[in-house]
Amino acid sequence: MLQKSTQTRRVPSPTRSFTLWWGLLGLACLIVIWQLLSIILGVSQAGVKRVPGLQDIIGAMIQFSGYWPGGLGAGDVTRGAERTIWGAVLGAAYNSWFTLVRVLVGFAFGVIAGVGLGLLVSWSQAARRLFGASAHFLRMMPLLAMMPLFGLWFARSETGTYVFVAFAVAVLLFVITLSAVDGVPEYYVNYAMSLGASKLSVYRSVIIPAALPEIRNGLLLAVPFAWSAVLAAEFIGKQYGLGRILNYAQLYAETDVIAATGLVVVLLAAISFFLVRRYLNYLTRWV
Repeated sequence: MLQKSTQTRRVPSPTRSFTLWWGLLGLACLIVIWQLLSIILGVSQAGVKRVPGLQDIIGAMIQFSGYWPGGLGAGDVTRGAERTIWGAVLGAAYNSWFTLVRVLVGFAFGVIAGVGLGLLVSWSQAARRLFGASAHFLRMMPLLAMMPLFGLWFARSETGTYVFVAFAVAVLLFVITLSAVDGVPEYYVNYAMSLGASKLSVYRSVIIPAALPEIRNGLLLAVPFAWSAVLAAEFIGKQYGLGRILNYAQLYAETDVIAATGLVVVLLAAISFFLVRRYLNYLTRWV
């Protein structure tokens, strides 16, 4: 007797395809608006183009070769070597690597500290009331105002950069974790305790899973926070990194290099956001 094997095929969702086309259309509109602003605003009295066009941004990418220390077939521009496309690729990748490592390390420690302390404090209602207001106060402090203080504490060490990024992420996630636990419906807890569950069991099996979707949204929000914090730290005093390129470009009023560096940052941040979101969607697939 023959058995027919049936295979389920994934049919693309029309809604998802429709959303993708709208997203591409929105991106095209932004590019057109950017080009129009580049033409309308023109050049300042100092000879600096206020809004660089796409052709200026693409042409400025060759400047990344000046931030490559030399090797792998590309010389050091500061020692007289010519700027090349290969050197620009190496320079962009080299500085992006430093920035990416700082983001990953700071983000990881920030998640552990923010979510961990949030869950620990939310265990007690009195502790939530005691530390909740302080956490909101810290979250409202601008990152750039805190950066000089971290600079005095840690000078220009890598530890200071990691701590600063972790601080920015942890403060945000601490508040969101407290809010997520507070938002768990009370009848969830009452129902579990009526079945004989202990307080620890209720917290582990009921409260944390119920708060996880909101914590997930906080983690996604923390990704751009981490990128903003690391660029601020590199902008003030780092030898390598995308923030250092932004600092030098700002000193010499190279708006095209600033825009090109910003494009690299946006690309890396978008990739990291997509990867984090995909992993968190897998963890919360039961929602």
